[in-house]
Amino acid sequence: MRPETQRTIAGLATTVVGTTDDKLAIVFLHGFSMHAGDFAPFAHSLGVSAQYWFPNGPIVGGLGGQAWWDIDLARRADSLAEGPRDLYLEVPTGRDAARAAFAQFLDEIAPEVGARPLVIIGFSQGGMLAFDHVLHAPARPAALALLSSSRIAWPQWQPRLARVQGLPMFVSHGRTDDDLAFAAGEAIRDAALQGGAAVTWLPFDGGHGVPMIVWRGLRKFLNALG
Repeated sequence: MRPETQRTIAGLATTVVGTTDDKLAIVFLHGFSMHAGDFAPFAHSLGVSAQYWFPNGPIVGGLGGQAWWDIDLARRADSLAEGPRDLYLEVPTGRDAARAAFAQFLDEIAPEVGARPLVIIGFSQGGMLAFDHVLHAPARPAALALLSSSRIAWPQWQPRLARVQGLPMFVSHGRTDDDLAFAAGEAIRDAALQGGAAVTWLPFDGGHGVPMIVWRGLRKFLNALG
C-alpha cells in the first residue's frame, strides 16, 4: 500500500495518498453527499505515479456525507421525476463560497505540489466545481477531468470558455445516467471543445458512476501527462 494520511487542509478534512516523489499532483473532488475517502482506494490501484489529495466538501449534504454546496432535495426529486437533468441554468447557492474554499485549499498545498503538473478531477458536483474553478481562477491546472458531471451557470461560463484553450481535458459520462442526463455530459464535452480544450471523450454503457472502463481511460490520460 502507498502512504496514506489524514490531514486538515484549509479547514477541509483531506485524505492524502502518495508522496512528493510522485510525478503528478492530483486533487480529486467528490460528488454530492459523498466523502473524501470514497475514491481514495483507486489511488492505490490506478497505477499512476501521483500524489493525491481527496478533500471533503465544506458542508454536510442533505443526503448525508459532505457536499460543496447544498441542494433543494424536494426540487431535485421533482426534477428527477421528469427524467435525468441538465443543470446548465442552475446557479447554486454556495457556489462562490465553494470556489473560494477550493482556491484556498489549492493555495495551501501549492508548496507540496511544487513544479509538478497539477490535475484536478471532479465527479458529479465535484466536476461542476472543478470546471467553475478553472474558468475563474488566475492560474489553471495542467489538466482537468470531469466524470459524470454537468454545466452550471452557463450564461456565466460561456464567455469564459477561452480559458480552457489547449487544456488537456478528460470527460466521461454514462449513457444511462439517471441523475445527470447523458446529453448533459455531451454538452459539457461540447463546451470544452468550444473553448479549444484538447478533449478526450469517453462515453460508457452505465449510470451515474465511475466504472472500470473510465478508470482505465483516466489512467491512460494521466500517464500521458506524466
